[in-house]
Amino acid sequence: MIVLNCPASPVYYTFRQTQVKNMPWYIVLTGSIIIILFGIYKKLNVGLTMLLGALALGLLSGLPAKAFFEVLVSGLWNSITIMLIISILLLGVLGHILKATGAMEEMIVNLHVLVFDVRIISAAMPMLIGMLTVPGGAILSAPLCAEAGKQLNISPERLTAINIWFRHVLYFMLPLFPSLIIAAELSGVGISRLVLHNLPLTIIGLVFGFLWLFKGYPVAPKASKKTVDFSGGQVWSLLKSILPLLIIFSLVVFSNLYFPLALLAGIITALLNYLPRGEWGNELFGRLRTMIVPGLKISLALVIAGIMLFKEMLNRTGVIIELTDIILTMGIPVIILIIFVPFLVGMLTGDNTASVAILFPVFITLLPAAETSYSAYAAFLFACSTAGHIVSPAHPCFSLTREYYQANINKVILLLVPLLTAVVISGFLLTLLYEYY
Repeated sequence: MIVLNCPASPVYYTFRQTQVKNMPWYIVLTGSIIIILFGIYKKLNVGLTMLLGALALGLLSGLPAKAFFEVLVSGLWNSITIMLIISILLLGVLGHILKATGAMEEMIVNLHVLVFDVRIISAAMPMLIGMLTVPGGAILSAPLCAEAGKQLNISPERLTAINIWFRHVLYFMLPLFPSLIIAAELSGVGISRLVLHNLPLTIIGLVFGFLWLFKGYPVAPKASKKTVDFSGGQVWSLLKSILPLLIIFSLVVFSNLYFPLALLAGIITALLNYLPRGEWGNELFGRLRTMIVPGLKISLALVIAGIMLFKEMLNRTGVIIELTDIILTMGIPVIILIIFVPFLVGMLTGDNTASVAILFPVFITLLPAAETSYSAYAAFLFACSTAGHIVSPAHPCFSLTREYYQANINKVILLLVPLLTAVVISGFLLTLLYEYY
């Protein structure tokens, strides 16, 4: 990947031969990004907007019809694209099964029984539902978070920040998050390495988020008197409800298993969970018949196709080479660019999938060549993009939660900015640590 910056590389000259002929590269790139942003704000499917952006890149650069066809084939028919499409489809099936079998409801019920601190419950509800990675899913946890927050008389703005933050703080390292899967494949860094790099950021975000957002709110008096019997079945019931997620996480992080296979193991576990005694065979057959197909989200598969076509078109037109050359001549440290550019793109798009698709092809040629430093930079790039995505008014979870609580948007942003700052600074320092030590 780094070899593309080297003038002696034959790959470099291959890209030079296919560079923009009809218009300057910056007009071509800007035009395609504007089309993507416009599509996102018009709430079109992200895959469709990325496809339109790819077409705009090719048309504005004067790419011939034969080259268009080659990009179409190479962008869609490769192992990475196929793996991503399979993973996204399986994620949709997993989420549907967890809801249909009552696993998600069991998580919430048992959490209420086991946890006496209302503040923890308010934070845990968005986190649990956030594991399903449903677009705009914060609206599902908003009523639950509000119910717990009533005992503490939390303001609408703080409730909004709590619901948004704790739903997304896991996304910096959650292997189930589609954008992290895409980032891993576009960068060539294993998912497990991205998870381990960003795990400290999630821990910092959880701790600082709890201390900051619940500052001045003690444990509710009634809840503090509650006694919990941990020797009963509640702990096992909670573990049973999250078992599919634990299996996937363990297989990905500790075994580095091919991600679709890890998802398949989680799906099988979810299907077998909560089977009634006796007629379990008929029930399992019924689940296979009624829970698989409804969980397949074809629109999400289209997102992957659009992203990969856009990436392939960026490479084919040579726009990335021109942009990389300009950035290198500016002399701005890459790590500084990674802080501001991805955050801005994430905030403008309001969609981390689109943001990752735009950013990673641009930045991977700028990252250090050393393996550990490269993976740390890639993880930090993803973290900064996610940070901008979290606080974006164009982000469905942000706008839906704010609307649900009727909160003041400026106050919500002011509550989230210190948390985002803490995570980004921590990522910055850890990335430098990996590079120099």
